[in-house]
This record gives sequence, structure tokens and C-alpha cells, in this order.
Amino acid sequence: MIVNSCKENQAFVPRVDAETPNPPGALYVHVPFCRAKCRYCDFYSRPADDETMDAYVESVLAERRLRESEAPGPFASIFFGGGTPTLLGAERLARLLRELTPPAKGDAEISIEANPGTIDAALARAMIDGGVNRVSLGAQSFRDEELAFLGRIHRAGEIYKAVDALRAAGSRNLGLDLIYAIPGQSEESWRESLEAAIGLQPQHVSCYALSFEAGTPLGDDLQAGRVEETDDETQRRMFDQAIERLTSAGYEHYEISNFAQPGFRCRHNLVYWRNQSYLGLGPGACSYIRGIRRANRPDTSRYLQCLQATPPEAPPSEQERLTGYKAMAETLMLNLRLIEGVEIESFRRRFGLSPLEAFEKSFQRYGSQGAVVVTDSHVRLSRDSLFTSNSILADLLAEWD
Repeated sequence: MIVNSCKENQAFVPRVDAETPNPPGALYVHVPFCRAKCRYCDFYSRPADDETMDAYVESVLAERRLRESEAPGPFASIFFGGGTPTLLGAERLARLLRELTPPAKGDAEISIEANPGTIDAALARAMIDGGVNRVSLGAQSFRDEELAFLGRIHRAGEIYKAVDALRAAGSRNLGLDLIYAIPGQSEESWRESLEAAIGLQPQHVSCYALSFEAGTPLGDDLQAGRVEETDDETQRRMFDQAIERLTSAGYEHYEISNFAQPGFRCRHNLVYWRNQSYLGLGPGACSYIRGIRRANRPDTSRYLQCLQATPPEAPPSEQERLTGYKAMAETLMLNLRLIEGVEIESFRRRFGLSPLEAFEKSFQRYGSQGAVVVTDSHVRLSRDSLFTSNSILADLLAEWD
């Protein structure tokens, strides 16, 4: 692979986010409540009670008013994540939808994450009537013993009931999340979960390898030797099995872990993978606006205290300005998660040079190994390198450390 190097010119400074939408076109609302914490989860959440959830709804609406000047909308995507947003119940969700979604564009994607164990007919109807047009259902597995191991509050039968309730309410865009490489899970049981998911004909399927995060019960079990990770070769076969089975069923493999029927790619997540601007509301929520990444402190009590003050105050947060090569490297890393890869000219317009020029050493090394494919318009990871993408992406980031 031959590229033009610009590293000799150390005075070169990449432009920052020349094409990032300003103001943000996407809104994320973090709902930090769970009935019980899954054993593998390191996302911020806490137990739910009615008083705290009532105060949370008022506080999120207050934060939205405070952030109006930096993100007035309209939003092309609104995503309620968590935690378990459906724990809010029909009335609270209906109010959030009523007051947060009007700034959305007419064809906006309005998504909500849902646990199958929290869905009933009334809640499904409240979501769909309130404007939700995409539901991401955390199925994770169709085997009860695997769900119990993960600490999920639902069992396989509730997945089917939730899907029935959502479709009866009018849902026409349903996603299912699945986890593979669960200790004790066989390739056959993984195949059974894939087949069960396909049988429900969702518009979107996400397949993630189980991760053992530090500080989680499952991470502690791994450190103590009480469980073992699934070996790499078995994980690779499970990953390949997901790609082969889902693509043969008509799903487009459009991101390393994500598959969609034509026309049903998750528009909200595409904002993240393209490193475009978005506003985040709620304790623990992140925003990325005008090159600044801000993370609200994951502390619900402090969040409520600030936003229920008179007048309301912005909740405590940490922020970092992504400039120069750091912004460029992060954009490249996120773009390369997409199967199509990074569009060379779009990247050049945004930062002032192409990814091949900026990351010459890494692209030459991985290109010679066949791990990276370069076309006239894109740079992407090869099919065989997707499973080891984390190490490749880490090397790209490290080139400019």
C-alpha cells in the first residue's frame, strides 16, 4: 500500500469537526433505574422507587430547558437508554415522550431500550401511542439457564410475550440484543438463540460477546477463578456463526456487532459511529457538542438536587475538548466499526487530510497483512479481521499517543 505521508510536517494541525452537525441532531436520555443489576453490567444504574422516578422526570425536563441554547433541535434521533427505561411505567414515559419528542423532525427515529420482563400491553401501547417507533429489546438469550447466569430479570417465555405485546400495539421496528460467549454456553445453544431470534422476525439484531468488566459481579468471579472466559477460537466460531446465519436470513451486517433488515439500520447509533454531535440528558449521560465531550456525573441524588434547585443548576459533569489528532483518531476508530469503513474524502474534508496520510504506519502494517482493505472511496477492516478489531483499533489510536 502506498500513501502520501504528512508526518514530516509537524506543524500540520487537523481541523476539528468541520462537518459535525451543529447543533446536535441526536438526543440521548439516560434512565438510570433497574429492578436488579445484571451481573455483567457496568453502566450506571440504581434501584427504582416511585418518588425518585417522579423527581427524575422533572429533573430531565429541567436539564433539557437548560441545554436549549446548545441543542435547540430539531432532532433526527431520540434514544431512551439505561438502565431500564421501561421501569418508569406508562405515565412517566408518556410525559417524557410528550415533552421531549416535539422538537424531533417529522421522520425522526425515536427509540427506547426495553427489558422483556417489564413489558405489558398497557406499557407497549403507551410507548407506541407516545411516538416510539423503534424498540430495542434486551433478549440476550433464549435459554433460561443462561439468562439466570447473567442475572437477567426475565426468562425466555417473556421475550415472546413482550414481542407479541409490542406488535399488537403497532410496533413495526423491533430490535433484539443477544449475548454470546456466556460461560457454559455451547455453540449449539448459541445457534438455538440465533434461530429463535430470527424466528421472531425482528428488524434489527445486535450480537455482543460477553465482557467481564472490572467491578461487576461477573468480573469479580473471573478474578477469583469461579468462572472462565470462553476461549478465543470458540468465540470466533460463534461470531462467524452469527454473521453467516443472519446474513443468510436477509440481514445486512453493517457494524461489527449489528445487523439490520434493509432500511432498518439504527440511525441513532450511526451518529455515534460517525462521531457526530449529540446531546445527552440524565445522570451518567454523555454529550458531544462542538468538539467537547461532556459526561454528567453518575450520581442520581446530586443530579436531582441540582436540577430541583431554584433556579435549576446544571448537574456536575466532566468534560474534555477533543482537538487535533485526538479528535481525528477517535473518529477513525469509530468509523472503522462500520462494515463500509471510513469514507476517505469525507474524512479529508472534516480534518484536512485522509486517514491513509494520518495513520500511515498502521495502515501500511495492517494493509500488508490483509487486515485492512482500501478502495477508491473507503478504508475498511477486512472480513477476517473483524473478530480482532479491538486490537487493530487500539493500535491506530496509539499511533498518535
